[in-house]
Amino acid sequence: MIRWKLNEVMARKRVRNKDLAEALNITENSVYRLRKVDAMPRLTPERLNGICAVLRCQPGDLLEWVPEGVERGVDSSESRTVSSTPVWDIAAQRSLGSLTQFCDQIMALSWKGYKYYGPGAVVYTDKPTGPEIAYVERNVLSDPECLAAISHNRPEIAAVVLYYYDDNYDAGNYTIFTLTGTKSPPECYALLMDD
Repeated sequence: MIRWKLNEVMARKRVRNKDLAEALNITENSVYRLRKVDAMPRLTPERLNGICAVLRCQPGDLLEWVPEGVERGVDSSESRTVSSTPVWDIAAQRSLGSLTQFCDQIMALSWKGYKYYGPGAVVYTDKPTGPEIAYVERNVLSDPECLAAISHNRPEIAAVVLYYYDDNYDAGNYTIFTLTGTKSPPECYALLMDD
């Protein structure tokens, strides 16, 4: 499946809906709809050119091929290899399905952690007894890739997730993801606080 990544690229480049709308001479609602779709929308070459010009990116930066069975909401562009065997394999893809089931909780925790403790990431471990989710502050992390992901993240739009494959947190057996959902982290936090 080809996934449309306008939301992630705009977040990474720190471009607001208003800025893109003004540059393309469209409404902010139109930009919002363009950001919230998973599949590439029908765009004229001129419109795609305009988006790329504003974001200073290539058309390929806005698209990602996702193997069948991988759930929406996980940006695997920041997945990494920690040994000679890539961690992004079939078993990992199946495990990520459980991560997306808890998208709202992860986004809410990310926002709460950011508001109370500053920049950081959500640690997610899929255990047989259920998921373990925690917030970790940036200042206790040392992995340059984690620090870079946190530095490039806009916490009001997305959450940085360290997906561990087991509960040995000292090992480098994790993948770094930027998680986005249909609601922003502040919206998820507000919804969970209302429950």
